[in-house]
Amino acid sequence: MMFRRLLLGFALVPLFGDRARAAPTDIAFRIRREGRDVGTHTVRFREDGDLLRARSEMRIEVKLMGFTVFRFNQDTEEAWRGDRLAALESRSDRNGRVGGCRAMAEAAGIRLRGTAGEALIPADAAPLTWWRAATLRRDVPLFDVREGLPVAPRLERRAEGGVQRIKVIGGEGAEVLYDAAGNWIGFATTGDDGSAVTYARA
Repeated sequence: MMFRRLLLGFALVPLFGDRARAAPTDIAFRIRREGRDVGTHTVRFREDGDLLRARSEMRIEVKLMGFTVFRFNQDTEEAWRGDRLAALESRSDRNGRVGGCRAMAEAAGIRLRGTAGEALIPADAAPLTWWRAATLRRDVPLFDVREGLPVAPRLERRAEGGVQRIKVIGGEGAEVLYDAAGNWIGFATTGDDGSAVTYARA
């Protein structure tokens, strides 16, 4: 499907500083395909005792000649305690195909149960939900929230005019942008049909 590359995870305390103790500013993007709006991706934060909760929502609908040819919805709820994931629940619906996962911190690590099966992953593992720049460090184990699947993409970084660009190589690929403070400011990928998919701040 044309958006398989976009959906590598849906929804990162910044690479440049620890903001786990204060709720970050809410994030809202328009998703654009070949220059046209096709959806939205939002992340909303709230403090809950010693937890930081982040709720991500992605809505995509692509139409051709008035007919919907692609639809994707995903909702992910994360709970972070400091720089460690405490719990996560995610559900996605891609043209009627439902997927998702649950993650819960245990003494031995994080118990991950999803459409792809069950696994015990390291305690410092993080989901590919993009808002935490600290997630995209080379030493952080990663998992895809669409099916609860551990992944290991190669990461390349470059700083450019106060912007940190992180290229995710392997799997479906993406380029993720953060400002100097570690705030998520952009995203780009290529659809299976070769279309350019980008994020623009709403």
